[in-house]
Amino acid sequence: MTRVRRAVVRQLASIGQTFFVYNPWVGVAAIVVLAVAAPHLAIAGTIASVFARIVAVSVGAPQAFLDTGLVELNGWYLGLACATFFAVGPGLAVSILLGGALVALMAMAMHRVLAVWEVPLVIGPYVPVFWLLWSALATLAWTRPAALPAMPAPPDSPLLLVLLGGLRGVGQILFLPNAAAGAALAVVASIGDRWLGLAMVGASVAAVGVGYLAGTPAWQVETGLAGFTAALIAAAAVRRFAGIGLPAAVITVLTIPFLEVAAVRLAGAVGLHALSAPYVGLVWIFSLVHRPHDPDPSPLDRPAGRRRDGSREGDAGSPGAAWPRWAAEERGRSTRLVPGRLDNTRSAENVRDHAPDIGQQRGRAARHAPVPGVSRAGERATSDARAASPG
Repeated sequence: MTRVRRAVVRQLASIGQTFFVYNPWVGVAAIVVLAVAAPHLAIAGTIASVFARIVAVSVGAPQAFLDTGLVELNGWYLGLACATFFAVGPGLAVSILLGGALVALMAMAMHRVLAVWEVPLVIGPYVPVFWLLWSALATLAWTRPAALPAMPAPPDSPLLLVLLGGLRGVGQILFLPNAAAGAALAVVASIGDRWLGLAMVGASVAAVGVGYLAGTPAWQVETGLAGFTAALIAAAAVRRFAGIGLPAAVITVLTIPFLEVAAVRLAGAVGLHALSAPYVGLVWIFSLVHRPHDPDPSPLDRPAGRRRDGSREGDAGSPGAAWPRWAAEERGRSTRLVPGRLDNTRSAENVRDHAPDIGQQRGRAARHAPVPGVSRAGERATSDARAASPG
């Protein structure tokens, strides 16, 4: 029973990472809200999440990566997307099973690629996987698209329209353009952090208000489409995820209404749904922009020397589990190496960790033997330093 309990807690806590909180109570509360508002979404998301975990384990994903919960989180979002756009039937069942397997593989592959630039994975993998599923399955005779929920008539008051749109934007986090569901999810997020709910609602309402003033399409204002990204970026700012802070939240509020308009048009032109693409793109951009520069760059710091398959994570199973190394260090979290095959040329930071400083080698090279475990690049640099040393 202990093993089963651990698996259940891990699964629920992974879903809780929707709000950047690794907390099983947040996960179970989110599932309850979803089960009341849209039971088929809760069922599909849970099945896809569990199946994605099973596939990741069966193909030998590193345990440290599995402990982050990102496989389950992306499976959860894939299941929500499938249940939103595929009608209940064979098409939905196939999309969940096929997508659950693909999203696990995509998460592993994208994690290794993004680790090179120390960019967090977040929910990036589920987006291209769903695009592939939709492009393939929507053309088959035995699949049917789902009817999207009808929106109530908009209120006459602009302020009430924006407020309801903002609450629906929070609900859009779980594919529910419903004001009551949005308010409930804000309360759920507050279980993990008391400031999360207020920040999410405030950012979502502000983004919808900007869209209203800018004249974006009325349906986007009514459904709170821009509020989804603004709410999650605000949550990331509260949790200081990947270095995202207040400036990033403000930038998102001011720009996301226009980015959503562009994303919907571009995706619609090729018959796809934009999904969370703007949100994922903004997280990656903010992560890259915030990354501090090395104050004392070493001649060994070259792109070719970065890790190809290894990466550093925060404390496994914590809200910082998907953080890049520098963000984990800023918050005092551990930065242990995720097991993985390394490039023939080790990273520059491995060289700095294991090899004596090149500058200290000058004048005493004869007293220093080569250090075991140093990469070829480190050995060449050490040899060059010896040759250049005065004796």
